Amino acid sequence: MSYEALDLPNINWPKLRHTILASSVYVLTEVNNWSIKHPYVAAGALICISANPDILLTPLRLTGRTTLYICLLPLRLILWPFKLLGKFILYIFGFRRHGVAKDSLASQYQSHHYGGYVPRDSTFARFQSYGAAEYYDDMEALRSANVDDYGINDSEAGSTLAIGVSWLSAVGGVFVLGRTWGWWN
Repeated sequence: MSYEALDLPNINWPKLRHTILASSVYVLTEVNNWSIKHPYVAAGALICISANPDILLTPLRLTGRTTLYICLLPLRLILWPFKLLGKFILYIFGFRRHGVAKDSLASQYQSHHYGGYVPRDSTFARFQSYGAAEYYDDMEALRSANVDDYGINDSEAGSTLAIGVSWLSAVGGVFVLGRTWGWWN
C-alpha cells in the first residue's frame, strides 16, 4: 500500500506541539504544587525510587518497545531534520540508493583509496549502507543498545539508565526537602 492510497488527515503541527507543551507544563505544575503541599511524602517517594530505581523502570521494561517508542518520540522529532540533512549530504557526495554514483566524489574516493574492495567496518561502508537505505529505522538506537522485542536490555545501558534515574530521584528529594526547610530562600 502506497502513501498516496492512504487517506491521512492533515495534522496541524504547531497546534499539536503547543498542546503537548501546554499539557506537559500543566502536569509538571500540578506535580510541583502537590510536592509543595506534601513535601515529606514526595521526598519519601523520590528517595524510595532513588534507592530502588527498578520500581519505576520495571513497568517501562514490561511494556516493551511501545513505551520506548513513545518515550523517545520527542528525541526523534528533534533529530529528524538532522537525519535528513545527513542523508542529503551523502546524496550530494554520491552515496545513492543503488550504490555509489558514477563520477561522484564518493566514486573517486573509492577508486583512489579502496579500488574494488571496501573494508567491512570502514566509514565508507557505513556511508554506503546509510545512503542505500530507503528509510532510517527509528528503532536502530534500541537495537544498538541490545534491547530485544520485549524491551529487556542485556547490556550495561540498563544499569546506566537505572543510575541516572537513581541520581535524578535523589536530587529531586534533596530539592523538595531543601525547599521545605528553607535552604533555597
